[in-house]
This record gives sequence, structure tokens and C-alpha cells, in this order.
Amino acid sequence: MKRNVVIFLLVIIATCVALSETVEIGLTANSLTGEPISYRIYMYEALELVSEDFDANWDSLRVYDAQNNEIPYQIDDLDGNGKLSSHDMLSFFMLDSAKIVVSDDLSMDLPEYAAVLSVEEVEGGFLVTGGDLDADVKIDNHGFANYTHYKDFEEDVYTELGIMRIAGWKGSTFWADGQLGNKHEEKTSYNFKVNELSFVNSGAVGATFIADLESETFIGVHQIVITQVMANGECFVESNIVFETYTDLMKLQEMSTKALTNVDMDTNKHIMPLPRSMVWAQQLNTTTFDYWNDRDAIEIVNGKPYVCFDALDAMKPLWWGATYIFSSAESWRGNYSEDLGACAYAIAVEKPIVYADFNDFVMGSTWVYESREFREGLFRWMPGEFNAFEATEGNVSTETADWVAHFLPGDNMIFRKIYGFADEFSATADAIEYLEARATEIESLSMSE
Repeated sequence: MKRNVVIFLLVIIATCVALSETVEIGLTANSLTGEPISYRIYMYEALELVSEDFDANWDSLRVYDAQNNEIPYQIDDLDGNGKLSSHDMLSFFMLDSAKIVVSDDLSMDLPEYAAVLSVEEVEGGFLVTGGDLDADVKIDNHGFANYTHYKDFEEDVYTELGIMRIAGWKGSTFWADGQLGNKHEEKTSYNFKVNELSFVNSGAVGATFIADLESETFIGVHQIVITQVMANGECFVESNIVFETYTDLMKLQEMSTKALTNVDMDTNKHIMPLPRSMVWAQQLNTTTFDYWNDRDAIEIVNGKPYVCFDALDAMKPLWWGATYIFSSAESWRGNYSEDLGACAYAIAVEKPIVYADFNDFVMGSTWVYESREFREGLFRWMPGEFNAFEATEGNVSTETADWVAHFLPGDNMIFRKIYGFADEFSATADAIEYLEARATEIESLSMSE
């Protein structure tokens, strides 16, 4: 009798296993460097990919590579509620393909994977070490990552990853009465109040931190910064600028600063792809290639031109003091030290859009390189120089009100970047070749059928 009961139970178990179903989310990428590519997805995005009729057991979540080998992953509890919820972030490393698999098998438990980085609380923040970091990463008292402790250098080698520059009309009531006010102010995120700075988790991918910063100048403006220091030596940074009240701005730019300029002032080169659009070139009725070639700032790598010049040289700007401004945002840029063979860089998660219409272009997200800062975002400025050149005369309004970026309560603007520091290069061309390939593979990552 007991034997029959055992057989019956085994049949039930086998039937349940046979009846369990799975949902798969496929991913592909054009792997070019052979190095792991980081992928992340918020749980609310994953939920949207699973049918409401599917009773998923999210503890069953597994990630596999093309050979069905299990890939370690981590889920960061960003809202701090102690349970899996929609705004938590799933991340893992992959090469050319991977799949996320979720089952309705309630017997499966959440897997455990070892942490790869060490996190130590230090004065003014946290220090992250280990993995493939060529320099330690310090999370400062506002939640921004800084590459530090590189070799024997006391100075940081790449700083303030994801800090914002914000400028606008304090207390503007333009939306109500057409008055911008009489006070224009400019601040960076270090002028914001820190409402929260938390170490979230250290897992199979890296160490994750979150900060909630609130402007005391532009009331109701928050910067929510999520920084993941990854085991491969890169940092993922997401800055979500949230508007709780009406705000009129002229600048809203994400930055990273002092890319190797603290440790190499002699052989440090600024490198980037040839801009697809650049106001200064248009004003001279020339191409971006000719603009930079005239300044002896072109390097040919694999038959393709790239911009390369001394990182501390102003390069005879057409006007104003920035080395370049109103230049199209491209896939990557960095500073490369010939003496150190090291490169500090920023890579777009998605290829930036360039608008053909002149007004749309200058009102959109553009690049600036000034004061040893990589800046990207909205730069609303009304230079008389636009009308000083025949090629751009009359292309944009000279009315102040037409340049203001109006943000309403509930609006937000998100910036996402991969920042990195590596010292594996033997020449400027090597760094350019690597960054071109790295950006291409990061941008190629997509869901597969």
C-alpha cells in the first residue's frame, strides 16, 4: 500500500513539472571587444513583457547564455521596501546573446550569487574596490562616483560622474503671467540638499547606490541618481531629473569632470567621433571635418576620421570660451593620457539623435567641452553670434522667452551613461578603436525575437 502511495506522489510531481511553463526574454548584441556587456532592466519593464495570464514565480528567474550556461545576476531593491517590486533593477553581464527565463513553477527559489566588489563606508561616502577596477571608485557625499587611488597618484583621475549643471529663472511665473523674473541663477548638484544617500546592494554585477538630491534654488527640482559600480571597471549612471513644481530653465546638463587632467597636463588628448553636426562649422560654411582639420585636430583610425587634440587646449574656438559648443551628442568621448596609456571615457547607452532642423538641433541635447568638463544636455543660450554669421542669421529667435525650457509638475528628464577608466592602451589610436567598438556593442544591445 505504501509503495502505491509513493508511486502516486511521484506521478503527481512529474505531472506538475511537465505542466510548468516558462516565459523567455531574448537579448542579442554585436559583441566586438570580447568583453562583457552590462544589461539592466527595471522589473516593471519585465512585467510588461510577461502576459497577465501567466502566473510567474519571480523567484524562478534565471539568465542563460547561448550555450544555456547560467549567468549570475543581481536585483537591486532601489525603493528599499525589502521585497521584489516594480522599480527594482535586474542586471547582468552578457556577450552576444542571453535569455531571461521565468517559470510558473512555485517550487523554485531565488538563486544566490557571490558579490564581486567590496564596499567600505568611509568619511564622506563609500569606497568600492576589487573586480577589474583599474582604480578604486569613491562614492562621495552626494552620491557621485569618482575614480581614485590610481597607482601612486593622490589626485582623483576621473570625477563627479553624473553631476548636473542647472541654470534658469528662479521663481519664474512665466506660465501664469509671462514674467521670467529678474534673477537668473546657475548651480551644480553639489548645491543640492541630500535627502538620501544609500548603499543598495553589492552582487554579481557590482555595487549599487542611490541618492535623492533636491535643489534649494529651483524649488521642487530633484535629481535621483542611481550609480552601479561594475566589476568590469565601468560605472552605469542614471540621473532622473524630476520636477514637482513649474520650472523655467536655460541649462540642464549632465557632466563628468577632470578626465585625467589632474594627473597628466602634458600628454592628455581629448578624443571623440567626428560630430555629425556642429554650429561653428555651419557658420563658417564648412564641414565638421574641415573645422577640426584646420586646427590640426584630426586623427585617422582604420580609415575613419576622429577628433583628437590636447585636452587642456582651447583650440581657438570660433566664439565664447568653450573648446566646442552646440556640437552634436555622439556615442562616446574621452581623454587619453599618452604617458599613462590610460583613458577616461563616457559612452551613450543609446545612440543620440541629431535633428536636421537647425532650431530643433540647438534646442535639443548637445555637447559642450569646457573647463575640463564633459557636458551634455539642454543649453539654451541666445548668443548674438548666431546672427553675426550669415549662414545662421535668422535661424533662431532672439526673444528670451522662446529659448526657455518650460517644465511642468510631473515632468522628468532622464540621462543614462556608461563611464569608464582603463589603462590598457599603447597609443591614442588604440583607445579610439576600443571606444568605437565598445560604444557600438553597447548600443547594439536589443531584445531578440
